[in-house]
Amino acid sequence: MQYCKRLALDNVKNARDLGGVPTLDGNITKWNNFLRTANLDDISDSEIKTLKDYGIETIIDLRREREIPFGSEEHKRIIDNFNFNHISLAPDNEFRKEEIEQIINKEISIGTTYRNLIDNFSKIRQIMEVFAKTEKAILFHCQEGKDRTGIISMILLGLANVARADIIADYEISSAYLGYIERYDEHEPLSVFRITNPYYMKEAFDYIERKYKTFEDYLLYAKVDQDIIDKVKNKLIN
Repeated sequence: MQYCKRLALDNVKNARDLGGVPTLDGNITKWNNFLRTANLDDISDSEIKTLKDYGIETIIDLRREREIPFGSEEHKRIIDNFNFNHISLAPDNEFRKEEIEQIINKEISIGTTYRNLIDNFSKIRQIMEVFAKTEKAILFHCQEGKDRTGIISMILLGLANVARADIIADYEISSAYLGYIERYDEHEPLSVFRITNPYYMKEAFDYIERKYKTFEDYLLYAKVDQDIIDKVKNKLIN
């Protein structure tokens, strides 16, 4: 599994490594350091072993507290086997009723709502600190592994100086891996919340570039220490 881009796990969807992506300055992102997935709520014992064999030491759950089944046997096994961190990236009031209606009516886009995640500086700092202090591989996830997880993946790949096209492609593939392309019609109203439209990530990327210039400048603005940034970069690129 040393160079496995997508992990074929039955109960953990959308699982893929951030390694093997070329950067604009001639590097390649490292394998076996950052793994992004959907939730681990149905993870099996054999899949826990697979993740441990892959080198996963630390898990960051980006979901709200009410989304996490803290009392389940699966969650207890995760805590027993990994260094578990709960860092909720999204505000509790995200996707309020009026905002959902605005999205459905195309008054605002999903990409616009990503600004709430990008500018959640205190949580971004916590996430980067966990990334920096972890010696082995890290798995981070939200519910489906596409929105909150997608934003953290964008920040990591952007920090590594990966091309925008590759960052957008990394985001875009989630709806296929989650099976949404096969299960839902693109024209139904709620498909906007299921399909990872590349323009959503383009909007998020453009927001960082326009407001903060570079991803490193963005993290510095979020008051992430330079030492932390350097350690995360070292985990990302050779």
